Amino acid sequence: MNTGSLIISTVLLVITLLAVLSIVYYSWRNGISPLPASLLLRSKVAEEVLRLSKVQELDHPLFKLETDDPAQQYSIVQQHMEYQARPKTIVETGSGWGTLAIFLARHCPGYHVIGIENSIIPFWISKWWSTFEKVSLTLIRGDMYRYPYEEANIIVCYLFPGAMKQLSTIFRERAVAHTYIISVYFALPDWTPEKIVQCVDIHRTKIYIYKVGA
Repeated sequence: MNTGSLIISTVLLVITLLAVLSIVYYSWRNGISPLPASLLLRSKVAEEVLRLSKVQELDHPLFKLETDDPAQQYSIVQQHMEYQARPKTIVETGSGWGTLAIFLARHCPGYHVIGIENSIIPFWISKWWSTFEKVSLTLIRGDMYRYPYEEANIIVCYLFPGAMKQLSTIFRERAVAHTYIISVYFALPDWTPEKIVQCVDIHRTKIYIYKVGA
């Protein structure tokens, strides 16, 4: 092996080692390794997003004219039009390798998807992958526990019990009323699900649907 090949091999080995150490460190820090969502889970979550999109259009309080005052009715209609014109947003907490966020951006038209991930390697791989997708998607390297969720219409979680426990309080404080939360595998402590979807996979995976303010 000549000197050039040795240098290249050494550099690649160091890069690979650093990447592995980075994934191990963030897995330890986060309490879980980033796992890609299966096609079945991605499809089920997208199916629920599309269903909830229709529900939210009719369920929002601005849609209901519970007054006989023409001035108040006009104001309510104006607010509703502004609400409808606002970009619809899905926020995925802990987007990992980007499999679920990219799938939702591809299969849920009318939504802008935001994925939050703090682990460096999965984040940059998902960022690179997303450049080949012509979808409405923003991937953010950040802390999901510090993120403001006020703009989210739907929040998607594919995490672990410890994270769900922390997010339980955060969602109550930051998510606005009538926002829906979709959690794969693990329930939100002290929340009552509006619906539970059971998948027909080997794990009989449950997907929990919650509504903020319900």
